[in-house]
Amino acid sequence: MHPQDERQLKLTRAMQEADLDAVLSLVGPELRWPVKQLRSNLRLIFAAAERDKVSLLHPPDDFIAWLQGPLRETVKGPNTAKPNTVVARLSTLSRLYNLLMDEGVVLRDPLRGLDRPPGERKVEKLPPREDIERLLVHARSDPALFAALTLMYRHTVQVAEMLALRWPAFGYDDGTLLRRRTLSRLDDESYAALNKLLAQAGGPLARGDTRIFPYENNDALRSRIFQVCREANLNFVNPAKLRKAGLRDFPLTPDQAGFIGDQAFELAQTLARTYELEGEEAPPSPRAPGG
Repeated sequence: MHPQDERQLKLTRAMQEADLDAVLSLVGPELRWPVKQLRSNLRLIFAAAERDKVSLLHPPDDFIAWLQGPLRETVKGPNTAKPNTVVARLSTLSRLYNLLMDEGVVLRDPLRGLDRPPGERKVEKLPPREDIERLLVHARSDPALFAALTLMYRHTVQVAEMLALRWPAFGYDDGTLLRRRTLSRLDDESYAALNKLLAQAGGPLARGDTRIFPYENNDALRSRIFQVCREANLNFVNPAKLRKAGLRDFPLTPDQAGFIGDQAFELAQTLARTYELEGEEAPPSPRAPGG
């Protein structure tokens, strides 16, 4: 027997018997997903097919209706799978059937025309105010990091914007900061943090046209934040989430937050509040620098 014919015969038998292990041993690499994930996505479908005597090789006319059961089932019971789980299972099964069509094992994709549910938007909760305050307390021993975190939190300064700041942009005499889009009047905490850095740089006369912050790039800053988060026994505080938390926690004006228009500023505030409300049910973020 030709090797290709033998492979086709093994695939046919494996689909007839709903033998998931045999299927994955034959076509797992071609599906280009980790075998563990493939098995997780297909396990309940193959188990239900074996239990209900439903042919996965020659799906019956009511296959799509039958499929709704195993697609939405979890260990918690029927209809407990989240939309993203359903989408992942359908995507895996669709990949499998497309591959089986290429192999000549099946003649059609039984999922063709099936409406897939929209995936759920991943919502991550913003760090609570008490966690941010704890982080700032631990960062005070590092004036550069403390000033960076303070500007991100109290004036939503973006990382790229902050890393590009040079001393002439800081108006130490009137408490302003010339930013990429606006001139922001700093609050007392931010002004004091920058003034401390300015003193370390030699004061207004000696500062020159040098960069305010010592971080070479985004990764260097994130790594330093991660170190201090670990020292404070906190989950990693993502700079982007820190800025959104600032919109949540402070009554900023568009200029203070670095926005040139009210509409964009109001949208950012709305999104920050949405993060906070929808994130109430979200699981805690891992203790690692991500996002």
